[in-house]
Amino acid sequence: MKIIHTGDWHIGKIVNEFSMIEDQKFYLDRLIELLEEEKPDVFIIAGDIYDRSVPPAEAVEVLDNVLSKIILELNIPVLAISGNHDSPERLSFGSKLLKDKGLYIEGMFNKEIKKVTIKDEFGNVNFYLLPYVDPAKVRLVYKIDNIRTYDDAMKFLIGELEKDINKDERNVLITHGYVTFNIEDKENKGDLELSDSERPLSIGGTDLIDGKNFDLFNYVALGHLHGPQKVGGNRIRYSGSLLKYSISECRQKKSIPVIELNRDGDVEVDLREIPVLRDMRVIEGPLDTLINRDTHRGDNLNDYVFVNLTDEGEVIDAISKLRAVFPNVMGLKMVNATVRDTDSRTSASGNFREKPMTELFSDFYLSIKGKSMDDERIEVFNNILEESKRGKV
Repeated sequence: MKIIHTGDWHIGKIVNEFSMIEDQKFYLDRLIELLEEEKPDVFIIAGDIYDRSVPPAEAVEVLDNVLSKIILELNIPVLAISGNHDSPERLSFGSKLLKDKGLYIEGMFNKEIKKVTIKDEFGNVNFYLLPYVDPAKVRLVYKIDNIRTYDDAMKFLIGELEKDINKDERNVLITHGYVTFNIEDKENKGDLELSDSERPLSIGGTDLIDGKNFDLFNYVALGHLHGPQKVGGNRIRYSGSLLKYSISECRQKKSIPVIELNRDGDVEVDLREIPVLRDMRVIEGPLDTLINRDTHRGDNLNDYVFVNLTDEGEVIDAISKLRAVFPNVMGLKMVNATVRDTDSRTSASGNFREKPMTELFSDFYLSIKGKSMDDERIEVFNNILEESKRGKV
């Protein structure tokens, strides 16, 4: 059986005041082309379909158009769950009416984990749809007091499912959360590759789930982490997000896993890259070099860029000059050599109320520029300060 696994679409996402909806439409059109080419038996969305619980109308329209093409035109069944960004109630609406068309959405967590069985030439493949659910909800539904962590909840739910699962058939789980085989390393999130755009589920490492819970399954399709990665092997995998949604994702190589599940339940994975409308990347250098278009031959100047300026001297109106070349500048900071080697500090360090104004400003200048003010700048500042006191400024 051929399965295409996706997750973390975040339709309607806004990054640094830039709407990603145009990029998402472009990407999803290319994804439809991949589906036409691969002709999978099943298409999975492992949560965080929308970026927020009340998505904008345009985001709802985008999802409606994509699902209509996949289900009605390509005749590919879609199995989807809610993630921690989604509204379970909104995603669940109409799901009973749509399942006959091939759309299976599990938004609300129910006591019984939904099973969808799809046949291929070798027999049944059972897909279990477990949406994002926190331990408090599981504790409430089952009235069990000792479920405190996400691992407790998952261990209990899989134990309940094991009572009825057919181990002679192939079984796939779709779920959403932090899964690792290094659950004791709570400080480093079990050595998972994380990004800044993933919303924490709890504090203190209680959101980690042990990968050993999933021994029953031939494949586990995970959502939540934006970096494509496997957990212990190809059998448990994060598809990653469709697009880059933060500066921490700039180095990630996004891809779509195409899963082949053979007669014996063994898994082969082919990672397929899809072209994007605009990449997200970091550029670095002095301003004059960066605004010289000859420096960027062959690059897409419409990419989303975060700029690290390395100028040592004064920089006037850098953002306007950069946007004349890169219209989609998302961030700008100074990173000259001194700053890179200096610990962060603020002008309010120490007993700032007792410091003279010149010293306070010198501290501020150092924190911003990464170097101390020279005598000429100190003299200029003192002159301005004196004129200010006399009411001339």
